[in-house]
Amino acid sequence: MPSQIVTRLPSLQRRLMAFAIALALLVLAALGALLVSGAATHGAIQDSRTQTVPQILERQRATANLERLIRFGWIAATAHAPQDWRQSAITAQALAFHPSLAFDDELRRQVIQVHSTIRQVITLREQAQELRNSGQAKRADIVDDEARQLWTPQESVLAKLQGRLADDAASLIVTRMDRISRISNLTLQSALAATLVILVIVGATAWMVGRNLLRPVVSLAQAMRDTWQGGEAPALPQPATAEIAVLQDAVGQLHDALHRANLREHALRASEQRLASIFSASEAAIVLTDSIGQVMQANDAFLRLLGLNDTLDLKLDRLTHPDDRGQAAETHQAMMSGEIDRHRADRRLVRADCTVVWVDATIRAIRDGTAPPHQFVAVAIDISDRVRAEKELLFIRALVDQSADPIYCLDPLDGGRMAWANAATCRHFGVSEAQMLTMRIPDWDPGVNQEKAEQLMQAALHSDTHVLETCHRVAGGGVIPVEVSASSLHHDGRPYVAGYIRDIRDRNRMLEAVRRSNEDLQQFAYVASHDLQEPLRMVASFLQLLERRYGAVLDEDGHEYIRFAVDGAVRMKQLIEDLLAFSRIDTSGAPLAPTSLEQATREACDNLATAITESGASVTWNAPLPQVRGDGFQLVRLMQNLLGNAIKYRSADRKADITVSAVRVGDYWTVSVADNGIGIAPEYHDRIFMIFQRLHGIGAYEGTGIGLAICKRIVERHGGEIWVESQGNTGSTFKFTLKAV
Repeated sequence: MPSQIVTRLPSLQRRLMAFAIALALLVLAALGALLVSGAATHGAIQDSRTQTVPQILERQRATANLERLIRFGWIAATAHAPQDWRQSAITAQALAFHPSLAFDDELRRQVIQVHSTIRQVITLREQAQELRNSGQAKRADIVDDEARQLWTPQESVLAKLQGRLADDAASLIVTRMDRISRISNLTLQSALAATLVILVIVGATAWMVGRNLLRPVVSLAQAMRDTWQGGEAPALPQPATAEIAVLQDAVGQLHDALHRANLREHALRASEQRLASIFSASEAAIVLTDSIGQVMQANDAFLRLLGLNDTLDLKLDRLTHPDDRGQAAETHQAMMSGEIDRHRADRRLVRADCTVVWVDATIRAIRDGTAPPHQFVAVAIDISDRVRAEKELLFIRALVDQSADPIYCLDPLDGGRMAWANAATCRHFGVSEAQMLTMRIPDWDPGVNQEKAEQLMQAALHSDTHVLETCHRVAGGGVIPVEVSASSLHHDGRPYVAGYIRDIRDRNRMLEAVRRSNEDLQQFAYVASHDLQEPLRMVASFLQLLERRYGAVLDEDGHEYIRFAVDGAVRMKQLIEDLLAFSRIDTSGAPLAPTSLEQATREACDNLATAITESGASVTWNAPLPQVRGDGFQLVRLMQNLLGNAIKYRSADRKADITVSAVRVGDYWTVSVADNGIGIAPEYHDRIFMIFQRLHGIGAYEGTGIGLAICKRIVERHGGEIWVESQGNTGSTFKFTLKAV
C-alpha cells in the first residue's frame, strides 16, 4: 500500500483513546459514588464492631454463665457424693460473682439473690450430711428434699434471665442489620446506574472495534491462513485505518518468507520422521531430558520398561533407585562441567509399581560448542535377568563355600586340572584357591598316576555317579582315607567331572568297632546257646525221670508243677535256638544268587504241611512267582515264618485263606502274603518286627516272639524292606521287597 494513502487514513489508536478516556471518567465517577457508599457501610460496620458486637458478646457470655450456674446449682442441690455437690457449690458461688453478670443492675440483683439461695442450699446439704454420718439417714433425706425444693424456683429465675438476655441480643442484631441493609440498597442502586452507563460505552466501543479492527483482522487472518497453506497472495479489502494498512502491507511481505519457510519445513519434517521411526521402533529404552533431568521425550520401550503411561512432569532422578542417586548426581555434575561427554553404568530404576529393574544405561550430553550441555539422551537396556542370575550364582557359591565337605570340579580336557573348588576343598588340601586351580589328581592322590586318573575321569563321564574309596595327601602332609564321589557335568559345551570328598576316618573306625562288636556278640550268642542248652536238657530230663520214678506218690498238683517246669525248659530251649538263628542270619547265609521264590514258597508249605492240614488252611498264588536275587535257605525261612503266622493267628469263625502274590516295581519285586485272620491294630505295626515283642499272652498263642524279627533281618540282608497293612479283625497283608534278577 503506498505510504501517502496510509497517512491519509484515520488512526484507530486515537479513536480508541477517546473512548477509553470517556470510559475512565465514568468509571471514576462510579467509583466515587461507591466510595461514599462504602464509607457509610464501613462506618456502620465499625460501629457494630465497637459497640453492638461487644454488647452481644457480653450478653452471650452472661447467658452461658447463667447456664453453668443453673447446672452447678442443680448438682449442688441434688448430687449424692459430698465431693460432687461441695465442688459444684463452690463453682456456683464463684459464677454468681463473675464480671459478665454485673453489667445490668437488675441482673446483678437477681444473681445475688440466687447466690444467697445457694448458700442456704449448702447449709441444708451440710446438715443432711451430718445427719447421715450420725446414722439418721431418713432425716438426712428430708433435709436433702428441702434443699432441692429451695433451689428449684431459682432455676426458673435464671431461665427467665437467660431469655431476657437473648431477646436483648436479638434486638441489637436486628437494629444494626436494618441500618446496614439501607446502606447496601443505596450502594446497589449506584452500582446499577454506573453499570448501565459502562455497558453503553462498551457497546459503542465494541461496534467501532468490530468495524475498524475485528473484520479487517479476520480478513488478514484468512489471508495469512491461505498464505500458510501455500496458496497465492490473497486480494485484501480496502483498509479502514492506518494500522490495518500497515498489516496488509506486511502480509504481502510475509507470503514470500512463509513460502521459503514451508520448503525448509518439509525437508526438516522428512528428517524428523526418519528419526522418529528409529526412536519409536527401537527395542532399547531411549529418553531425552533437559539439563536438569526433566524428561522431554521418551519412546514406547522406555514407558514399557518402567510401566508408565506418559512422561508428564517426570524427572530421571525420581526414577533412579535411592542407593544410586548419589553416583548419578556425581556423573551429572561431571558432564555439566565438561569433564566427560558420555557415561555408561549399570543402574537401578524404580518402576511405577515400585519394583526395581536393572538397566545398562548409556548417557550422552548434547551441547553447543563449549557451552554446558542443554540436553541429555539416555539409552537403557533391561539387564534384570542377568543381574538376578549373577546374584543367584553368588548366593549358590556362598552356600557351597559354607559346606563342610570339599566340593570340586575337574576339567578332563585339561588333564584333569581342578577347574573349581569350594573353600572346604582348599582347607582339606591346605593350599590357596590359586594353587588349587593348578593341581591335578596325582598331586593329591599318591596311589593314582596320570594314566589311572584319565581312566577314573572317563568312568565318571560315562556313569551317573562314580563312588570310590582312596587316600589323599591333605593339609599337614598326612595321608587319610576318603570317599570320593564323581559325576559328569556339561557347561557351555564342555564336559566336566564334579563331585565331593568325604573324610571317612571316623566312619572306618566306627565300622571296625561295629564289626568287632558283632563278632563278639555272635561268639557270645553261639557259646551261650550251647552252654545254656545242656543245663536245660538236664533239667527237663531229671524232671521227667522224677515224674516216672515218684509219680505214684505225687498228687495232681505235683504232676502239674512238673509239667510246667518241663514246658518252661522246652520254651527256653526253643527261644535259645531262635536267638541263635537270628544272630547267624548275616554271617551264616549263602551268597545271594538267582532264586525261585515259587520254589521257596513250595518248600515252606511242605514244612508246614501238618499245620496246614490240621487247621484246614489254604495257601494259593495265582501266577508263577518270580525269580529274585537271594539266599534260597533264608527265603524258605522267611516264607515259612510268614505263612506259619497266618495259620497260627487265624480267626476262630473261619478257615485260614492265605494268598501269595508279587508285583514288579522298578528293579524290585513287591511280594505280598495276605490272610483273613485276626488282624493287627495300626498302633502295633512297627512293634511286631521288634525282637521278643508279643501282642498276646504265652497261653494264647505259642511262639517266642522272634519270628517276625527274623523275617525283617532276612529282608534287610537282601536289601529290601518289610511292612504290614492291617486293621483289627480284618486280616493282615505282609509285604516285602526283593531285588529282581
